[in-house]
Amino acid sequence: MKHPKPKPFVEKELRLSGKFSFEMVKDTNNLYTPLKKKIVTQYFDDNNYNLLKNGIALRKRSERNSIWLELKIDRGQGKSLEWVSDITKNDLQGFVKYNFQDLPSEEMLKERKLIRQSLPFQKIVKQSSKIFQTDILRAIWIIKYKESSFRICFDQGKIVCQTLEHLINEIEIEVHQDEENRLLEFYEILWAKLPNSFYQGRSKALRGFELRENQRPTFWKLKKLKTISAYSFQQIKNDLLRTITLLDYISSLFCENDGKSPANCFRSQLLEIKTFLLFVFGASSIFDKEHLRVIIRNIHRMEKNISLIQKKRNLGHTVNVSQLYKSHTNLLLSLHSFAETLNKFSGLNR
Repeated sequence: MKHPKPKPFVEKELRLSGKFSFEMVKDTNNLYTPLKKKIVTQYFDDNNYNLLKNGIALRKRSERNSIWLELKIDRGQGKSLEWVSDITKNDLQGFVKYNFQDLPSEEMLKERKLIRQSLPFQKIVKQSSKIFQTDILRAIWIIKYKESSFRICFDQGKIVCQTLEHLINEIEIEVHQDEENRLLEFYEILWAKLPNSFYQGRSKALRGFELRENQRPTFWKLKKLKTISAYSFQQIKNDLLRTITLLDYISSLFCENDGKSPANCFRSQLLEIKTFLLFVFGASSIFDKEHLRVIIRNIHRMEKNISLIQKKRNLGHTVNVSQLYKSHTNLLLSLHSFAETLNKFSGLNR
């Protein structure tokens, strides 16, 4: 049976974590009274987590008296594709009833190269069951910035998996309208107003997966990096973006644990990023050298921070997490900005 090809909603967002309250977020930015809602989201996957391992989130979202089934595919650098189906009248508790009228078929996803050709998507969906859920209270503001507008979502709550819980206290800055691509610019302004906050590169889905497995290093198993390739700019760019994604995860985890995570893998990832920038992109005349120098300086600052944190911990001294948060966020924002620059060179994607 043939079904229509539903179009996805293109979502672009960045997250900010920290120890802040609703009043702090509202007062710091002179925000009006927000829309507030309670959201319960159940995540589904098979026993081997084949959806999450491939950057796919299949979830049920409940708000008031409505229930939606959502399919979300991560596209990297804060971007994702999302399809939504209203299943309020057809909900099966604890199971998934996939609606091909609103959600894409396996054939369509593979045709558009959104999932691997070898991934048995439909079979996985049929075998999926609930693996964890998030319970959050969300406050929402729509903020205009220059000719753009952004949705600020302040989430407080928890990720729940059986008897385990992980607290959520973060802000999602989502693009509402942004033709001039000012998300990073707006994000930096908001971040500057919220002390002791940091860029959060780890999604709720990934944190829920870790909670389910009751371990941290799962991301290394999920993302297998390729070595630097000399065949094409596109391959080099893809390798760099994968490296940024992994650094994003490691650095965010390091901040979340206030510098208590193992540092060796972190240093290795910083070195790999530096190698890409210096020996591949540094030799090209088409990229802004000052932009590259800013990233290298941010990498050096982070390396110094790691060494200083380790030294202080070994001596039993207190660690200045504010400086860690600042170095981490500056580094990741500069890398995401560079990634956006790379994506503008479509003519080199050969």
